[in-house]
Amino acid sequence: MAIISVKRKQPLADARIHDSDCNLLPESDAPSPVILMALGRSGSSITWDAMSQLTGQRNTAYEVTGGNTNNSKAFFKDLETNPYVGHDWAIKRLCHIQQNRPDILSDAGIAGFQWKPYMSSFDHEYAIEGLREIAAHRNPSIRVVHLTRNALDKRISNIRHTNSKKSSKAITAHCPMGDEECIKNHSQFVTSIVFPTGQELLHWLRHTVDDDNTIRKRLGDLGVHHVEVSYEKLYNSNDAEEWMRIFRFLEKGPSEGLAMGDVRASFSMASTHTKSRNETIANFEDVRETLVGTPFEHLLAD
Repeated sequence: MAIISVKRKQPLADARIHDSDCNLLPESDAPSPVILMALGRSGSSITWDAMSQLTGQRNTAYEVTGGNTNNSKAFFKDLETNPYVGHDWAIKRLCHIQQNRPDILSDAGIAGFQWKPYMSSFDHEYAIEGLREIAAHRNPSIRVVHLTRNALDKRISNIRHTNSKKSSKAITAHCPMGDEECIKNHSQFVTSIVFPTGQELLHWLRHTVDDDNTIRKRLGDLGVHHVEVSYEKLYNSNDAEEWMRIFRFLEKGPSEGLAMGDVRASFSMASTHTKSRNETIANFEDVRETLVGTPFEHLLAD
């Protein structure tokens, strides 16, 4: 099952405003400040969409730190000369979102932004020290949800969108629920995906796993209040335990008795295909032969 969401661009005002006098309100009086940390094509938008809906009121978490590597590097570079923010840039942004965004209504349970932790910028001083400030903040505590996904599926999604851009019918990033035309357009690029194999694939997977481990270790080393969740358990399981793990961590939303039917009913964004990897990847047997007997063999089954 592939869950696709509608990518949201942050409004210009939200990108520029930093209130130096803004202080986060306690969770008893305002939405909990939350950061969703996930690399591209990991299902971050639909995950936030469901999280926000099931904790009180649907809202958007924009890709504040940049939706690609170049934008992310530029974001952190700009912080170096921004007179309104320091290492507490994330706290100021969360405060602005919590208190000044017109789409965050009074019954919202959470409010926050997406952070795509690209390695080209994750080692920047303002990224590291920003996490340190996040870890130190109290009343309210700032929570980070770290979303991971099977590397093969992320690559499939990237290749699908790259292939579409080379055609005369480039697909949108995501599809709203019920938009059959959009889903039909996506379906044209579900199969015939050619994967790298051999050392090229193994080299890429090593870097991908290293990146995930770096994110995981840094959140732990800096004492960031976080939970790590799996796309596969969120969207491919028959039960909603992984979702309830999120809500128990947030201390908001349904922490018991939640069913996957309830979760799917909360989606405002659609699945664009349900095909397995061996149906999607044209050279799946070559990919399988590359991975069998390596530390990445489990990715074929996950």
